[in-house]
Amino acid sequence: MDVARAALLVTVLQLAWGSAWCSAADESLSLGDPAPPLQIARWLGRGNRLFGGDATGPLEHGAIHAVTFVDTRSDPCREALPHLADLAGRFRRRGVAFVAVVTDPPEREEEVVDFFRELDGPAGFLPGLDRYDDTPRRHRDEDPEGRSWRAWMAPAGEDGVPTTFVVAADGRLAWIGHPLDGLDDVIDRMVAGGFDPVAEAAAARRAERLDEDARTAVELGQWERALELVDEMVAVQPRLAGRGAGMKVEITLFQQRDLDAGVQAAAALLEGPAADDAQLLNDIAQRILDLPAPPPRAIAVADTLATRADTLLEHANPWALDTLAQARFLAGDRQGAVALQERAVELIAAVDDRREQKAMRRRLRHYRESLAEEPAP
Repeated sequence: MDVARAALLVTVLQLAWGSAWCSAADESLSLGDPAPPLQIARWLGRGNRLFGGDATGPLEHGAIHAVTFVDTRSDPCREALPHLADLAGRFRRRGVAFVAVVTDPPEREEEVVDFFRELDGPAGFLPGLDRYDDTPRRHRDEDPEGRSWRAWMAPAGEDGVPTTFVVAADGRLAWIGHPLDGLDDVIDRMVAGGFDPVAEAAAARRAERLDEDARTAVELGQWERALELVDEMVAVQPRLAGRGAGMKVEITLFQQRDLDAGVQAAAALLEGPAADDAQLLNDIAQRILDLPAPPPRAIAVADTLATRADTLLEHANPWALDTLAQARFLAGDRQGAVALQERAVELIAAVDDRREQKAMRRRLRHYRESLAEEPAP
């Protein structure tokens, strides 16, 4: 896999072991603390009406808020935002407001406005542009940090988007995590009065310790112990089942290098919550295909995972199509590979990444040349 692709794909460990909780080591902003005020430069769409046009200030007590930090250039955020809009429609008459704090740099305001105009979320969905000042950047290509980011994300030890902060009706932080990783259940239980933030925080800390222990076991080559710790982590926090499934693939296939167990674990991803995680499925499929001389059964599983990811992404993501094309090519379907890669090249042309565009065009040429060399039936 070329460097550009490696930089763009999120690794399984990042997905499987990404933080879904507020770090207990950082007490600047933790579960149970009062939520900081939001500092929004401009509400988009219907948000200004619900907030009375006030772009800066504390969240209103008496309502539940799900505050999600997003960047519209990010594929994970683009995947999560329609889901957040759907949740907003579902809960808008039940005292829940969904806020999207957009962290794109200020010069992208026009593109952001167009994005949310097309998304057209319901009245309970409140996208707003983070407020920026003249804080200097450490590097020329580094995006600035907005005031809301500095008040929420940085003190909580979070540095990736999308990240959701759920604020209870009393104005205190009740949950921090990925919006596609259990947010529905959290909001359901909070509305029903069955969510205990203290117990949730304790479970999160316990799961984090188990996560760290599992990583240590992997480093020591203690594969069975690592798998046991993953199972225990999921038992403590069932909402981490999808992440746990991804960790098992990482441990068995890419660390232990047990092909039989790893391929079986990869196939099992489609039987649980991970079946709806397009990015995880695509990443694992790509890594299987990048193994030295993957056997047919591994290629078949990779094809199944990539097909599911492509379906979830509505056949509109160039990286998912690129992975699926590679699976078809290695399986011997050169004509199918060419058709899929042509679509991937068409879509990547709209992405500002010349190296990735070049890499996908190069793979397309290779598939076409191989198809031309294929003997006539």
